[in-house]
Amino acid sequence: MRKDFRSFLNPLFNLLFCGSDVQQKRHEWLLLLLILLLAVGLRLTRLDLVEFKYDEATWARSALAIVHKGHFPALGMVSSLGPYHPPLMSYILALPFALSRDPRLAAGWVALLGVAAVALTWWVGRTYFGRRVGLLAALLFAACPWAVIHSRKTWTQSRAVLTLLFIAAVLALAARRKHWALTGALAAIGLLISIHLGGMAFIFVLLLLALFFRRSIRPAPLLAGLALLLLILSPYLLYEARHDWPNLRSLTNLAGQEAALDLQAPQMAALIVGGYHLQDLAGERFVDFMNSIPNLRWLDHVEMALLWVGLAWLVWRVGRELLTNRGHLSSDGAARIALLCWFAVPIALLLRHAAPLHPHDLNLLYPVQHLIIALLLVDMLDWVSHSSRLASYVLRLVLYLFVALLLIWHIYLQQSLLTFVDTYDTPGGYGAPVKYALAAARQAEELQAKTEGAELITLLPGADPRYDGQAAVFDVLLGPGPRPVDGRQALVFPARPVVYLANPGAEPALAMLAEMGAEVEPPLPLRAGSDAAYRFFRRQPAAVDAPHSWEGDPARWASGVTLLGYDWTGDPQPGGTVRWTLYWQIEGIPPVEGGLHWFNHLVDSEGTRWGQMDGVGLPVSEWRVGDVVLTWFDIAISDDAPPPPYFVRSGMYTYPDIVTISLLDVAGNPAGQFIKLGPIGQ
Repeated sequence: MRKDFRSFLNPLFNLLFCGSDVQQKRHEWLLLLLILLLAVGLRLTRLDLVEFKYDEATWARSALAIVHKGHFPALGMVSSLGPYHPPLMSYILALPFALSRDPRLAAGWVALLGVAAVALTWWVGRTYFGRRVGLLAALLFAACPWAVIHSRKTWTQSRAVLTLLFIAAVLALAARRKHWALTGALAAIGLLISIHLGGMAFIFVLLLLALFFRRSIRPAPLLAGLALLLLILSPYLLYEARHDWPNLRSLTNLAGQEAALDLQAPQMAALIVGGYHLQDLAGERFVDFMNSIPNLRWLDHVEMALLWVGLAWLVWRVGRELLTNRGHLSSDGAARIALLCWFAVPIALLLRHAAPLHPHDLNLLYPVQHLIIALLLVDMLDWVSHSSRLASYVLRLVLYLFVALLLIWHIYLQQSLLTFVDTYDTPGGYGAPVKYALAAARQAEELQAKTEGAELITLLPGADPRYDGQAAVFDVLLGPGPRPVDGRQALVFPARPVVYLANPGAEPALAMLAEMGAEVEPPLPLRAGSDAAYRFFRRQPAAVDAPHSWEGDPARWASGVTLLGYDWTGDPQPGGTVRWTLYWQIEGIPPVEGGLHWFNHLVDSEGTRWGQMDGVGLPVSEWRVGDVVLTWFDIAISDDAPPPPYFVRSGMYTYPDIVTISLLDVAGNPAGQFIKLGPIGQ
């Protein structure tokens, strides 16, 4: 084993830290292959542990709409600050989702792009700074824990490939005076903005470099590049123009918001160079995670220190060359100043920020930090090689051991985190691994297949996939067939056999279902060590009796709903809260364009209102003829209310135009706007 490990590290040592051109040529391709295999191993294994939450599911739903509905979006997902991103990520994900709804395939596709970014890191480093810089930077980037975690997520922050295409074009323009590289740089900016609005930072990178190298700017490449930039962004810009520029106005409003001015951005830039603060992904259990692994975090401190020293070294080298050559730069100096602009400009733009920064906000820097560190180490080795032989040997040995230890530490750290998040709940950190939601979806589908004629209903804490995370997740995993129901508001009993997949957050429907439906299959934990679990129920059509039945007239609304009865629990006293439950049946689907809401007014015996709660209960889009629906409303009673008894006036209205739905008598004539139910608290 030791011999095999040495056989891997010897080429690394010879190529990275020795000057023999013969040895470099002999081992370069072997080492590149090993680096890419490392990148593949870290990014493409254990894909069942990737996060799949609201953001990832929303991009997946957009990609699936392209594949299955032919819907080609002009907008992407809304950003955390308000404006919508352009839609390029939807089109990137359409390819894997054309093959399967399984998010692991999409995560693998994005991870492959991350591997391509490692290869491009080598190519950029080798082309402009030499073999050793290219290989060392690629090695550091391949094993970087933060980069690995982020490159496995199906979101807009996985953009290192596009960043490197931009930088390759910029370096060709600055260091080799290739005029048409400007066209490629502008096209790459278009792609970067199309995947995430943060890509606009590269406009300023290019403008700054254009000032340094303005003699390399030619009109034809500039015009061609601007045309490509506008063409790439044209769907987004056309949408903006047709809708009075809502996202542009939102962006300009952000500039006027109150913001903090601090050093979070450079701190985050250094943090993501390795594995520093990776324990943040353990959320509230970060102490448990830190106690479960050896304390080798000093290696990350050293790597961050190397970044800042390397940055200072770059500034000194470029500044000295500018002073010595009276403002002129060699090809090497031009390449180095391009790295400085790449690192400095995005950070400068984020020094003032309206919202707290997160590690992924600095992903647009990858992998400039690793190129800077590699440049520093190689320059140090070249410098010390001209001093004493002993000093040269000692420095090489120290660097050799440091790189080996750092590599082992980063691999161990990332794999340990994956094991930890697979075992423990991590609130405030890493999301639940996708494999558990996948297993729940497959188990529900199998149960539905075994139940003849059964419908599948998902009981979730929120049923609208446009806004609710779990609804979006299961919309991707299960497709459009199952019916989502918000278990916080309603429980549905269809007029046919039904299988329920219940999320633990779907209360109070889950507790009610546990009393009225047969639980089948063992619960499936949300994670290996979690107390929360997905639960599965099956129910055959049967009568649903309300504790307080309603047999009066009127009982039917013009919307096609018939009241069966009601129930209440809680504290029916001044200052108390009553949980009001309506039992109703769907006898027809109303032809309404908007929605239907319930109103529930708690009144005293004189008709004075002392509490109210409105709500959707079950959206009309999820109504089926024959359904019996239970809907809950928590009504807070005013402190000034008289003592009970109370009554509740329940009715329906259209939304958003707020038109009350009439009740109908047995002859079908209008018979009022509400039913008075009660008493409560008597």
